[in-house]
Amino acid sequence: MARDRDWVDRVRAGDVQAFEELFRAYKNDLGAFVASYLRSREGAEEVIQELFLHLWRQRHVWDVAVPLNIYLFRAARNRAISWLRHERVESAFRERVARAGADAFAPRQPPSSDEAARVRELEDAIDQVVSTLPERCGEVFRLNRYHHLSYAEVAEVMAISVKTVEGQMGRALATLRVRLAAWRD
Repeated sequence: MARDRDWVDRVRAGDVQAFEELFRAYKNDLGAFVASYLRSREGAEEVIQELFLHLWRQRHVWDVAVPLNIYLFRAARNRAISWLRHERVESAFRERVARAGADAFAPRQPPSSDEAARVRELEDAIDQVVSTLPERCGEVFRLNRYHHLSYAEVAEVMAISVKTVEGQMGRALATLRVRLAAWRD
């Protein structure tokens, strides 16, 4: 749509009025969409405000390769999912604190230098194996394991089927099991 392309161009150039028009045009629809994920109107408002703040801060490098409405709804969805993950982590932490009481905050023994060195070596070995995987297989593995995306999210990001993601992850994990067998107990 010409109006959307104009908004993107003007926002990239730093036009505050265009940014405000864009925000007003999309905030309600995006807010309702995100609220359906979060089941929280306040949370949805926070997510949408953070999304638009991010867009403004990144306006100089903002590139919209798909129709603007699709771009904004995908971005809102991704932020909603991140918000839900964050809430889940906070909830688990609160539960842990409630169960353990003050012991949850007791200082833990730092790993010995031998343990820390072994962990670094294992991380390096994993990175080396992942770097040798076929391109798509490695990308699927990194999105799932390093960026914590679900198989469905990886499929959407890469524009492939969930079955393909499952197959690529199976291949990656099998390769890791074989190549890192020496690290297993």
